[in-house]
Amino acid sequence: MLFPDCTFRILLPHGVMWTGTRVEGALEIDVPQTIPRATHLDLQYSVSAWAGYGSGKNRSVVTRSMFYAPLNVVFAEKTLPAGTHRYPFQIDVPEWLPPPYAGDDCGVVHEIKTHLDVDWAIDPKSVLNPAVVMAPRQGLRTPFTVRTPPGFHESIVLEATLASSTITKDEALSGQIALRSGHDARFDAVVLTMSDLTTLRIGRGDGRRMDRTAIRIPAEALRGGAPVPFTFPPDTKISPTFHNAFLENDVALLVVVDIPWASDPVYRVPLVVLPAGSTMHGDASYAPVGSARLRLSAAAMASQTGFEVGRDPVLVEGSVAPVAVRISDAPREGALGLDLELVFPDVGLGTSFHKRGLLDGFRESPLLGAPLADQYVLRVKPEAHAPAVDDATLSAFFAVALGGLEQATELRMSDHHVACHFALADDDGKRMTDFALFAKQKATAIGVAIARLPFPSALASSQAVWQAVASEQSGILVPTGPSLHGLTFGAQLFDGSERTIGVVLRTVWAASGPETHVEVDLRAATVPDQAAADLTGDRSTSEGGGELARAVRSTFSTVEIHGGSATLSRPGFTPDPRTLFPAIEAFLSWLLEVRKERRATAPYR
Repeated sequence: MLFPDCTFRILLPHGVMWTGTRVEGALEIDVPQTIPRATHLDLQYSVSAWAGYGSGKNRSVVTRSMFYAPLNVVFAEKTLPAGTHRYPFQIDVPEWLPPPYAGDDCGVVHEIKTHLDVDWAIDPKSVLNPAVVMAPRQGLRTPFTVRTPPGFHESIVLEATLASSTITKDEALSGQIALRSGHDARFDAVVLTMSDLTTLRIGRGDGRRMDRTAIRIPAEALRGGAPVPFTFPPDTKISPTFHNAFLENDVALLVVVDIPWASDPVYRVPLVVLPAGSTMHGDASYAPVGSARLRLSAAAMASQTGFEVGRDPVLVEGSVAPVAVRISDAPREGALGLDLELVFPDVGLGTSFHKRGLLDGFRESPLLGAPLADQYVLRVKPEAHAPAVDDATLSAFFAVALGGLEQATELRMSDHHVACHFALADDDGKRMTDFALFAKQKATAIGVAIARLPFPSALASSQAVWQAVASEQSGILVPTGPSLHGLTFGAQLFDGSERTIGVVLRTVWAASGPETHVEVDLRAATVPDQAAADLTGDRSTSEGGGELARAVRSTFSTVEIHGGSATLSRPGFTPDPRTLFPAIEAFLSWLLEVRKERRATAPYR
């Protein structure tokens, strides 16, 4: 018999080989006719890793043997009778062996080669590829939240949360993704891709990537900042995570921003994929991302400080008299950050503050302490006729206003506000609440520093009266000037609502001496043009507006109404601000009259 014939079959428990176990199988041979001169039977189980390079004539393939287990059966009679013969075998399959794997021009191949040696004949052979499965393992579900790193994109920051970054091969991967910043950036979609990332330890030691399943999320679904859920169903093409000295496979979720006519930035979220059937412990859960995370942070900040939650992008806002505080979410250039704004009554110091430039190299700022003096230039230039404030007092004020802001990447200051930007490495809850508490403490300190500013020495006899009026009216006294802020005058209207106007009483220093200006906020109560003309006209020719208008003009020599405000002024300093209240009340009554708003106490007509 020159061409002996037989059929080989490999019998395995449940049809698979489990790594890390002793596989007890059998080789079954069907022999139609007796085969003489059969000397021995060989079975070889081998595992090899391979990687290809190039193409065509330059094509080369590197192959390395990972595992080899031979089995040899010798026939004493030198004959294999017709019929079915079964030969049991045992193979200890190492736990570190990976399953069959096909990556990007690389892979792992499991083979069982059988060979019947027949003298003076063509030997029957076969090559079988058994099903090899990694043994189940124990795993812990790990909820995972990740943010694109700084430099990922000039404005786009994405946050993703996974119910668990450790999953089994036969379960779905679910999570949520949200746009943290870059809501107005130009992009079409965010593409999420489950990929095998192969690291070759053979050949040239390079890395390969094989994309498996992708989900495309349109930009319109993300621009609102709300979390967008996604789910990858179980994918048989995804390989478990494995590492060995020949070829390693890691699984990752690729986050790709699809930008038209530009390079698409990519970020990898590492995953751990355990073999099918693995036992998982722990609960899967989502961490808040995007706007949901910001709202939770804002609520925590508000709870710790007593501020109110603001509207996006404002996290919290409130006031620590006399300072209004606002903290806003402000990512910059793909990095997280916060903007802090502190607004307070104008202190009238003539503050000029800017970052040091090339032309400021030899200018000094003695009113600033280190290290701010090395980065910024500060000058104080009050109005020409205003009382001067000594340098020691100014230095103390600026030390309080700017203290603790040395780490700010941007810093601005004027006579009525301090604004700064802080870059954040992370926005965890404690970091955010600590920042809010710092802002509240800073506002409190600035309020105390304003109260410590000097009252003009020429007007010292009136200081106690101005302080008393501020206390009586729940206003704020700024000693420099001096000026009173936060005064309100109101009236109950016939329909049950209330008309209120905000008033600032300010001392303005002119060449002829001090003047008293009353600034009225009219943004919520506009004045008809004709009524404004009647009140603000020349007193010698305009007596319109009725008795109330004449009462206003009898106290204030000049009345100006422009846009949403009015300025009532008179020459000279007012030692007791209470003396101006009747004229301010007359102005309020005039305002109600020209707007045709009736007081609740007005008689019915």
